Amino acid sequence: MKAKHAHLYRAFRFVFSALCLMTMLVPLPSYGADTGTVKGKITDKADGEGVFGASVTVAGTTLGTATDMNGNYTLQNVPAKQQKISVSIVGYTPASQIVTVSPGQTASLNITIGQTTIMASEVVVGAALYKQDRLEVPVTVNVVSKEKIHQQPNESLDKAIEDVPGVVITRAGGTTASTMQIRGSNTYQGGGIGTRVQAFYDGFPINSPETGEIVTQNINMNAADKIEVLKGAAATLYGSGAMGGVVNVYGHLPETFEVKAGASLGFYDAPPSSDHSVYRKDFTPMFWNTYVGIGNKSGKWTYSLLYTHSDDDGYKRNSQNEMNDVKLKLRYDIDAKQYLQLTSYYDYTSGGYTQAYGYQFSPTGARMFDTAFDIALSTLNSFDDTLTRKNALVGLNYVNLLSDKLSLDTRVFYTYNDSRIEYNYGAGRYVGSPFFPGPVFIPISGDQGSGTSAKPVGSFNDTNANRYGAGIKLDWKANDHNRILFGVDGDITNFQSTQAAPTPVKINVFGTVQEKNAAVFLQDELKITDKLTSLLSVRYDWSGIDADHVSFTKIAYLPPNYGPPPDLSTIPFGKLTYTPTTANIAHPSVDAISPRVALNYKATDDMSFRASWGMSFRAPTIFERFVTDAGFAYGNPNPNLNKETMQSWEVGMFKQFSDKVSFDIAGFLNYYDNLIQARWFGYGGYIVGLPGSPVTYFEYDNVSRARIWGIETNLNIRPSNEWALNFAYTYMNAKDLSYDPSSEDALAGLNKKNPDPSWLQYRPEHTASANVTWKPSSKISVNVNGRYMSKYKNIAQYTDKTGYNYPGDFIVFDAGLKIHPAKEVTLTFLCRNVGNVMYDEAEWFRSPGRSYVAGVDFAF
Repeated sequence: MKAKHAHLYRAFRFVFSALCLMTMLVPLPSYGADTGTVKGKITDKADGEGVFGASVTVAGTTLGTATDMNGNYTLQNVPAKQQKISVSIVGYTPASQIVTVSPGQTASLNITIGQTTIMASEVVVGAALYKQDRLEVPVTVNVVSKEKIHQQPNESLDKAIEDVPGVVITRAGGTTASTMQIRGSNTYQGGGIGTRVQAFYDGFPINSPETGEIVTQNINMNAADKIEVLKGAAATLYGSGAMGGVVNVYGHLPETFEVKAGASLGFYDAPPSSDHSVYRKDFTPMFWNTYVGIGNKSGKWTYSLLYTHSDDDGYKRNSQNEMNDVKLKLRYDIDAKQYLQLTSYYDYTSGGYTQAYGYQFSPTGARMFDTAFDIALSTLNSFDDTLTRKNALVGLNYVNLLSDKLSLDTRVFYTYNDSRIEYNYGAGRYVGSPFFPGPVFIPISGDQGSGTSAKPVGSFNDTNANRYGAGIKLDWKANDHNRILFGVDGDITNFQSTQAAPTPVKINVFGTVQEKNAAVFLQDELKITDKLTSLLSVRYDWSGIDADHVSFTKIAYLPPNYGPPPDLSTIPFGKLTYTPTTANIAHPSVDAISPRVALNYKATDDMSFRASWGMSFRAPTIFERFVTDAGFAYGNPNPNLNKETMQSWEVGMFKQFSDKVSFDIAGFLNYYDNLIQARWFGYGGYIVGLPGSPVTYFEYDNVSRARIWGIETNLNIRPSNEWALNFAYTYMNAKDLSYDPSSEDALAGLNKKNPDPSWLQYRPEHTASANVTWKPSSKISVNVNGRYMSKYKNIAQYTDKTGYNYPGDFIVFDAGLKIHPAKEVTLTFLCRNVGNVMYDEAEWFRSPGRSYVAGVDFAF
């Protein structure tokens, strides 16, 4: 308890000190400056009706607002001179006009905008760290609009982006591990270890620093206005964790006083009769969500406060979960040129620790997968393990437009991440097999050397991280043809873990380690001609830990008669040996220079071409360096683990054929070197009823040279004002260039049982999505969306030459209806997985079947 209070005190002291420092840096507002007001209305060119929710901004200032239900807007404290007023909203062509503002006077400006495809109307921030029009972006970016985010009640980040081209979300279920890959950036590893995608909330990092995991299903979107997904080598601007891409979530701030609340209730339908799970017998699992929020913009102050609570019985055994989430965003406009903004949240989730689903063996030893909504009760009585996650962010951002050409953006932040597994079940294992009348209870200790990873009653594994960071960015428009961006950032993270540390750790016993990161970056946008623009950037990163050696109990496999691993018919299987070991860490710090060259050629007003090349790197995470206990298995730390690197190429084209059709296509090629990946050693065979099998352990190594290339397409169609259609498809070819069949004998023999041992784990060859929205009137909208994923060719553990029961190979459709009986009320009816398709995203972890949801939202 004292340790927790100490961490909270340090966090408070850090944030308070940073706030005081930023307050001293803030110039006093110039109350004597001549200002005026701009008022007007934004209307639809087609029918003359007011456009609700359009963003209206004053160029060269921090001033902005949004239109009300009738399309009206008001901009106050606008500096008195000629001003450029810009308007943007998803689904309409961006527009701008010049207006003259006089001191103490109100200027009137009405702007008419025309509808276009959603993709053509997007304004992107993340590609260059400042706003760019879709036709100007030199890399591939996808935008998820506020309307898309809120198509479903209680949307989470994973659901909001799962149909973005090139994005693959892999979930085990409930609050347990998930991972996100962009263009095959990473595999699925327990706890999301080694995620090569960086996630931000209002520009502040939200990945768990110990693993890199983005717990997508726990990031609630009720307070989000927009999501950007940036693809390719993004480490030049965003650092080590972004070598695969970036996800930026932008939080909500209101333009007027608002009170909003909502609730939804749903249930999971029964699985098909072919599934014999007992979990669903005489039981219908329910889930519900409620939220309430308040916000206002009054004078110089703007704030938004939102609380969300959700409960879920779980669609399968031990996937129940509960969430409480609070988000506060606060902005103070010092004057038209500068503001101070606070972004903060705290979320707490608790639920079951999901295990692989149950399986039985026939008398011949064949697997029978017919109880996918139960867990492996026949082999491990773990149905009451729990997982608790706590995540917090406090971020302060100060922005000052120092002049028409120079702006300053500074930020400081604190994040807290804690993940705790409580092992509550009996200290033993139940087995059933053709060889024993079952079930039979086998007492076990759960320590290394016991032949199992089960844990004693009352034990726990816990990892927490306190991260402190700061950054500064200068944006200088040198002239009409040249824009230079310069920045410095860094962070310090203190870790406590029972699973990963340079000192010996075990359940209930913490070890500690500290990680530091520092970086400097420079970007130059040069307009070479009226049509050709280049974006040249370079970043230097350094990452290091405060340890130079690691002490642990080294696991090794001793095969029978010291020969190669036997096949399944051979008994005994060999054994694992355990030796106390201390080794020097070869790379306690790593650094890298990451350059990028990007070009955009705007051939016409409605077509642009882009090309880019970049280099990225990723420092190994604390878990990749030191993890010894993965919950279900044990492993060795790797004192020789080094950074991994990637070279990335991309070419693409965006074409707007008309205000009704737009199309984007991109080809990409990524080469990875020293790819960090878990490897299994020992004997990987399994015979139920024989507690000596399997005999395996893992280690994270720089094992691979890999190549991933692919083609990505995205088509937007708006045949009329009532219809909007989007279709996307990605082909990906992911190969392990260093695959050597002869090396399989030294490993657990699992990979060679895959249909394609040279294919990279968990990279689907084909993915596709479709989204259709019909709005017959302003009061009704109908949405149908679907996604497809081909069967994986290579997985990690439960391998089979025929690919039997492999994840993927599914088509899932969702359908929803929204009704607006009044402008303050929205009713939602949703059916997820309409076809009740039985599928897996992670091996031996069943995904949800069909579910029904009804919700109501109020906004005043």
